[in-house]
Parts: sequence; structure tokens; C-alpha cells
Amino acid sequence: MRPDTQRQLAQGIASLPAQWVAGFPLSLDEHGVVGRFFKCELRSVFVPTPVGALAMPRAELAITGPDGEPFPAERLFQLPSGEDGLLKLDRLCRLIHALNHFIVAEQALPLILPIHPRLFDYVRHGHGRTFARLLAHFDLSPARIVLEVPQGLPQSTLDGYLGEGYTLRTALDVALNAQ
Repeated sequence: MRPDTQRQLAQGIASLPAQWVAGFPLSLDEHGVVGRFFKCELRSVFVPTPVGALAMPRAELAITGPDGEPFPAERLFQLPSGEDGLLKLDRLCRLIHALNHFIVAEQALPLILPIHPRLFDYVRHGHGRTFARLLAHFDLSPARIVLEVPQGLPQSTLDGYLGEGYTLRTALDVALNAQ
């Protein structure tokens, strides 16, 4: 990453409104953007995923627990108590991935970001609005993001994401591409 890009990214991270990521620390090291949640270190891994004729990157979490050992993502998403904690953890993970993909790795391909399925039990309106504001804080567009959502969501939920400019990919899309 170029020094000027690194400086701008560090300034962007430092000026993030705390309420957008619940004050959970984000930092920048030699490998990219790192998040912290309940003493766990959150990093990005990008897995090439077939989407039509393309192999697009799909973000996954690489988590190191407080003991320095790998920590399962399923367990991480059980740590937050209440809906607010889960919403902010999911948003934090998506932000880490977007920054590592578009700014640190300077990738141009759209990024597939999975959304934790429990999230949809809590968000009632404005799906994707706060994350779109986070992306805008770093001059990134939701149009560069493909959100992976579960099948069967209400159309109003899907419309909320589409209205913010995201592309959606459902479990049905994933199954069809695997064939």
C-alpha cells in the first residue's frame, strides 16, 4: 500500500464516528486493517468464488482468540448480547473486509460480503444505510459490494439494500453457481 494511501486510511479510521462501530477498535498494521471484539483479533481472508464467468472475492473472517489460537466465527457471533451488539459486530466485520479489499489490496473487482443470518431478526428498516455511510466515509460505493443474504427475506428488506445501491446474492444464487 502506498504511504499516502496508508496515511489517508489511518486518518479515516481515526475519524470514524464511534457509534457506527460501537467503539470497537480498528487499527492498521503491516497486513491491513484489523478489528478487535471481545479480545479477539479480526482479519480478512478473501476466497475466490465463481459468479457466472467471474471468480469474485468472497470475504471470510480469520479470528484469533484471546489465547492466540484460531477462534470459530460461529462462536464470535454468539458473544454479543442483544441485537445492538450483533448489528455492530456484523457491520464491523463488513467494514474490515471492505477496507482490506478496496483500499489495502487496491482491488477493483466487486466484493462479496456475507451478512450474518441472525442480523435479519433485528433490523426493521433502513437495511444497509449505516454501512453505506461507513463506506462513504472512505469514499467507497455500495455499488462495489455484493451482499450475500439468506433466501426468503421479505421484499421490503431486499428493497432497502437495493435502494442503498448494493447488489444482492442469495443462497439460491450460490446453489445455482455450484452446479
